[in-house]
Amino acid sequence: MTSPDRYVDPEVIIAGAGPVGLTLAHELGSRGVHCALVEPRLHADLASPRCKQLNPKSMEAYRRLGVAHAIRNNAGLPFGWSDSAVFCTSLTGHTIERFDGVFALSDVQRDDLAEPGQWCAQNRLEETLRNTVTGQPTVSTWWGWSLAGVEQDETGVTAVVAGADGERRRVRGAYLVGADGSRSQVRREVGIRLAGRSHEVRNVQAIFTAPGLAEAHPQGRAVQYWVLNSEVNGLMGMLDTEGTWWAIIIDAPADLDEQSALDAIHTMIGDSHPIQIRSLDPWQARMLVADRYRHGRCFLAGDAAHQNPPWGGFGANTGIGDAVDLGWKLAAALHGWAGPGLLDSYEYERRPVAQRAIAEAAHNMRVLTGELARPELVDDGEAGTRARIRSAEAIREAKTAELYTLGFVLGSGYPNSPLITSTDPAPLEPALLDPAPLETSTYRPSGAPGSRLPHQWLNRQRSLYDVLGPGFTLLEIAAPPASEWEQAAAKRNIPFERLRLNRPDWHSHFGGRYVLVRPDRHVAWRGDEPPLDVGAVLDKACGGSTVSSSTTV
Repeated sequence: MTSPDRYVDPEVIIAGAGPVGLTLAHELGSRGVHCALVEPRLHADLASPRCKQLNPKSMEAYRRLGVAHAIRNNAGLPFGWSDSAVFCTSLTGHTIERFDGVFALSDVQRDDLAEPGQWCAQNRLEETLRNTVTGQPTVSTWWGWSLAGVEQDETGVTAVVAGADGERRRVRGAYLVGADGSRSQVRREVGIRLAGRSHEVRNVQAIFTAPGLAEAHPQGRAVQYWVLNSEVNGLMGMLDTEGTWWAIIIDAPADLDEQSALDAIHTMIGDSHPIQIRSLDPWQARMLVADRYRHGRCFLAGDAAHQNPPWGGFGANTGIGDAVDLGWKLAAALHGWAGPGLLDSYEYERRPVAQRAIAEAAHNMRVLTGELARPELVDDGEAGTRARIRSAEAIREAKTAELYTLGFVLGSGYPNSPLITSTDPAPLEPALLDPAPLETSTYRPSGAPGSRLPHQWLNRQRSLYDVLGPGFTLLEIAAPPASEWEQAAAKRNIPFERLRLNRPDWHSHFGGRYVLVRPDRHVAWRGDEPPLDVGAVLDKACGGSTVSSSTTV
């Protein structure tokens, strides 16, 4: 158990140091906000890394925070090691279908991405973020301490934290964020409820070591091997290049023990390759969203606020997006440039994203390996060949949207946010049920207000994102200087920079000669001429209009 020998009461208390809490600590620390990170685990949990995929939007956030390279170096599987997913009858059996370029994991540079995705087990991500957050002078880390109580009043929040030895301390902050997982103590303390349902199927994730297995099968490198087998439903893959693997046994029996798990994994492999199980983690897919993301000065983020099925890899990445959104808004509130509605806009912007992510994952969950498996797939003759061809067609129809997700990952934005000023036609509400695969898979860059700023490379190593300021940035795209923005921002104490880009060829890419970019790289406003009232646009972007925290979208 450790605690800072010298500490000052923080401005923000963060309960939970999973990927979301750690990302928020980095976000706040990068903005000079004093925060205390309270986490009962002394070390990152190696037992069952449920998160394995970091999508490009998360990696772009980590690039901005200066830790993307460290994450890739510690990921276990090297950057670009594989961007494939394979469907097979077993790891040593027939290949049915192979998808390449999945989850934007390729290390080949793309115009539309500042950072590709990264396959990285959750414990490896947490190790990296723990090691690097210690370099933030305004972040104090309370490893081995847990939240035991919450009290709040009009001026702040007091957290009671307890050590493993029974010692208790009271830590006072202006705000508290519960990033403490699906069983969130913060959520219980402030009386926020989850609504939704749980899937009836019981699954088990096994972590096991299997030296030499990577070289013993014919499927080639892949981040996922989906096994279509009439005896065992599931998928598997490597966590590192040193022989550590994971497997998800879908619809596992309630009494699954280690021997039964061994038998199931050997069936998925297709032979009795020597393996040693390190952990078994039973779980059920949950589709739950908190009815509120805020109660007074307490906020929820990540699994404390929403719980997603894993199919498509949206869960942890949605939580990382929460941390990015909430981080700059808390910093604005603490540094005196937030309007009265800025903190309420966190729920307004992020709750619909969680709802859409859950809808996407639930759509993917409709067809898993059990629905695709047929006994004849293992036949070596002509009947087996025909069966595998038919199965490949069904796989492509059912799983394309799950494996190619950039349309959702980069296309999700905040077009209806109260912070956004737009002269564009009113956007349509995205469907929350039965998402269209093409819309999920196909990313169409847009500079429309509320969207992620379309990416451009300035040279081979330097991204446009690298030269944006930490606050608001006005892009001047082959346009006259607009110094009135700086004057209006200075009057309001808003961190602001102007970036002149003499690139008339980029006008159609961004959709305007002027583009106002928020601290989170989303577009707040765009136009070919400055607005009549620059100050009003800035006021709105910083929460000048109040949104009720109980609003449901």
